[in-house]
Amino acid sequence: MQATPLASACLESTRSYQKRSHSRLRASLAALLMAGAAGAQAAAFTVGSGGGAYHGTIDLACDDLEVNGPLDAAGATFTGVGRVRIGAAGSIAAAGARIEVGAGWHNAAGPSGFTGASSTVALVGRCSIGNATDITGSTTFDTLSAAQAGQTLHLAAGSEQQVTGTLTLGNVTLWGQGGAAFLTLLPGGVQQIGAVSVSGVDASRGQRLAPTGQNGPGGGNAPGWFALAPAPGAVPVPSLGAWSLLLLSALTGLLGWRRKYLCIHP
Repeated sequence: MQATPLASACLESTRSYQKRSHSRLRASLAALLMAGAAGAQAAAFTVGSGGGAYHGTIDLACDDLEVNGPLDAAGATFTGVGRVRIGAAGSIAAAGARIEVGAGWHNAAGPSGFTGASSTVALVGRCSIGNATDITGSTTFDTLSAAQAGQTLHLAAGSEQQVTGTLTLGNVTLWGQGGAAFLTLLPGGVQQIGAVSVSGVDASRGQRLAPTGQNGPGGGNAPGWFALAPAPGAVPVPSLGAWSLLLLSALTGLLGWRRKYLCIHP
């Protein structure tokens, strides 16, 4: 029995709907990692207490990356992350990975919560309110960058962000929130720092940061940053050019000869 045109249209519509549904399901499965006992949340890429692995590329479209167990993310690329939230029992092994964070980086697990040789964490300002990125907890990064003009980094008091590889900062403001925070570039690390305003962020535990620069508008207390100021009351000693030094040497020699001559011939 031959299907009527209406029946054929209905069948084609049903097949099209099924294809779209399967496509959406595959996208959802790619976006949500479940390799533990806990369930995935619809508004975040969530790793449960059992942990899991992800090595692909994904744009979270401003959703959060929630890590409550061990996540093996070697070589992965996460873009459009709203906030990274590493729980007290969570960890990210991110060798060779790249994570682009917009609104915040929160590490409740301490230095063991994030590891990754040749990894990059880029604070891009996307997904944030007022172009601000909050940073809490202490983390050791390989490469850390924040170079979006007008961006503000709020570092929690008492926290320390260490960088072993490359630290890139440009046209951003760094504020310690509620007390001094620490930003430490370890020996062997490289800095690429442009115009920055710093207040309440202490860099004295590592390399001096922006040693040839100066604090920008709104900056305040910034130990370990910028050029060393002269000691109070110190008077700078003027330097002499080559001709001045030659003349000074000649005069010194002439005075010495005259003194000797006068002593011999009173």
